Amino acid sequence: MKLKNLDFCVIAQILLLSLMIAFYLVLFFPKDSRSKSVIYTKDIPQIFTLTGGAFDLDVAVLITEDTAFALKYVRENLDSTAMSSDFDARGATFGTIDGRSPIIWLPNSNDESVISHEILHATISIMNWANIQLKEDTEEVYAYELGYLTKQFYNLKK
Repeated sequence: MKLKNLDFCVIAQILLLSLMIAFYLVLFFPKDSRSKSVIYTKDIPQIFTLTGGAFDLDVAVLITEDTAFALKYVRENLDSTAMSSDFDARGATFGTIDGRSPIIWLPNSNDESVISHEILHATISIMNWANIQLKEDTEEVYAYELGYLTKQFYNLKK
């Protein structure tokens, strides 16, 4: 019988301690700071590739709010002259250099207008690499590549 009483006492102490901790959190930490700390997760960069389709030049996509990581990635994979100020924007596209894949950087994937804006820059970079100037008789090629890259982006970011 003593063992059952001991179990009850331990359970009661644990319950009391839990209530005291909950009271402490409510009293000393406002709701906003509690919810932010609970939902906070470290920014994990997303990196994926959009294949070039009709063109033999892929596009790298980097989605991260970590601009130091983004700068390092761009410098190592495409443009060693990239600067931190290049990331003071809602997005950026680093065009192809010496046939290497252009890189689209986005801090997040929430703004569809920024996404389409940057994919257009990547399309123009690919077309310039392929020596296809934007004219009335080539705009369909631009439109096709833009649509192709955009469709891949939304299929891959899921």
